[in-house]
Amino acid sequence: MWALQALKDEYDVSLITTGAVDLEALNQFYGTSLRPDDLKIRSAQLPFFVRFINGGDALRGAYYQRFCKEIATEFDALISSYNLLDFGVPAIHCIADFCWDEGIRKGLHPPPSGMRGLFHRDSPYRSAYTKVVRSILKPSGRNLFGGDDLILANSKWTAGVIAEKYKKEVPVLYPPVVDDFPAVSSTDRENGFVCVGRIAPEKRIESIIDILRLVRGRGHDIHLHIIGSAGDPSYGRTIDEICRNERDWIEFEGLRVGVEKKVLLSQHRFGIHACHGEAFGIGVAEMVKAGCVTFVPDIGGQVEIVNHPSLVYVSIDDAVEKIAAVLRNGKKQMELADHLLEQAKLFSAENFMKQIRVVVDDFLRFKSTSLSD
Repeated sequence: MWALQALKDEYDVSLITTGAVDLEALNQFYGTSLRPDDLKIRSAQLPFFVRFINGGDALRGAYYQRFCKEIATEFDALISSYNLLDFGVPAIHCIADFCWDEGIRKGLHPPPSGMRGLFHRDSPYRSAYTKVVRSILKPSGRNLFGGDDLILANSKWTAGVIAEKYKKEVPVLYPPVVDDFPAVSSTDRENGFVCVGRIAPEKRIESIIDILRLVRGRGHDIHLHIIGSAGDPSYGRTIDEICRNERDWIEFEGLRVGVEKKVLLSQHRFGIHACHGEAFGIGVAEMVKAGCVTFVPDIGGQVEIVNHPSLVYVSIDDAVEKIAAVLRNGKKQMELADHLLEQAKLFSAENFMKQIRVVVDDFLRFKSTSLSD
């Protein structure tokens, strides 16, 4: 959405998608202000049965990629805003996570035990499913890391993971995060925590609850708001049950968007995150933008967002110690809040739009030079 916002005045832009597009709802969710006449919408028609397959994201993605490949030559530049996409021609690819690399993904987020992780573990069913997906994809055979494509990482950490495995240095383009959170002083905020993100096993919401329960056990009167939609229904029910059992200090808010979400974040002093190996962490950046002193684990792009040793923990016990130390020290809280206010400037929508324009201009210039050669 922000790439479209950035490019619409200089280029004719199209959004290629498999779903219905509600611009008003998307604008509200992401903070953009696109109008219907700002862009064209190209819809990839999926086979009827694909829309109803539970866990069929890869299959939908395969049909989507095939459609993109069929129309790729109609455009001067193609941008995949979510990971690598084999367009069959050189393109710009924005890395959001590592779901496209099975080895890295499993290393960072092993499938959960029990029935919940059954589809993601190696099995005859998954093997058959991936074979079907590959047959639909019909790869072009192009090496996307070969030089003609431009790959953008969403953090220095992501760039480092790519460099280690693929021996390719890639530039960093931090994602856009809106700035218009209400200005609320620390003294007017509640002495509580928020966490923001999909409610899914890799987000480790139960670890957040364990950490803050131990902090409360040390005599700190804090509470927690969990904000996000259930990306995994089974896991969502598990978290909901925990929250109901501890409703005296935990509120499971579900999905909050727009002004409602911004007000809720800005009313609280602290934020917390628990996902290891988060490629960036939009939820973390949102909490920081809202003025929350936010604690994060030590592996992933979220470390770059907070960029302070007092806010990065290596274990549950370490998190408890660091949070308790900050809660006891009002001066430290103010220092950390000021530090994060400066950090937040790195992730503005304005910076993203300025940089994506430069990226596209440079890509087209390089493409033009290559063709003339």
